[in-house]
Amino acid sequence: MKNVSRFRLHLMVFVCGLMPLSLKAQETKSDTIKRVVVVEVDTVVKGVRPSVSPEKQVEVVQVVNQPARYSQNVFERGSLIVDGGIVYQSNLLPVMFAGEFGLGRRFGIEARTWYGNKTKNGTKYEDGFLGVGLNYHFINQKSDSKPSKLDSYLGAMYGKILDDSGSAFYLQTGARYFLFRNLGAFANLNVGVAGKRGANLSFGLSYRID
Repeated sequence: MKNVSRFRLHLMVFVCGLMPLSLKAQETKSDTIKRVVVVEVDTVVKGVRPSVSPEKQVEVVQVVNQPARYSQNVFERGSLIVDGGIVYQSNLLPVMFAGEFGLGRRFGIEARTWYGNKTKNGTKYEDGFLGVGLNYHFINQKSDSKPSKLDSYLGAMYGKILDDSGSAFYLQTGARYFLFRNLGAFANLNVGVAGKRGANLSFGLSYRID
């Protein structure tokens, strides 16, 4: 009987000794779970990344900041500008058409023609010309400013007079000013230096083909 009582006493002591360990183990397990949850949540939060990488963000900013083509100089290599207007003369107003292509940033090749005729008081007035020329364009832009809308040039033109009176050679100067992206106005002065031709002033509208 005493042995049984002693065994029960030892058993109770053993169980009481295990209880703190069990509670500690539960606390440790609970703490482990909490830590795992915290780590997982922290990983999810810290693992969030923007849909666009920094490199792509830089590329997007660079693309947005790049100037569009129409904001560059109005005349450059590869530019094609078409002019249409009238030639002012004392007795006649011929209709004029011209087209210029940019060979480089400063040089362009141009084809120009005009023609008009009328009869006044029994006198017939007629004037026509078809020729090609080369123009030098001034860069109307500072390095630290916005591109200019002005295109000024100086050049020479040689061609045939359409009334069968021979050929003519002109020196010319002019300018275009673009009020809108592709549409502008022009004025051009031709001075005849060969072919018994005088000076004439032409003006009208310019259209730039992108």
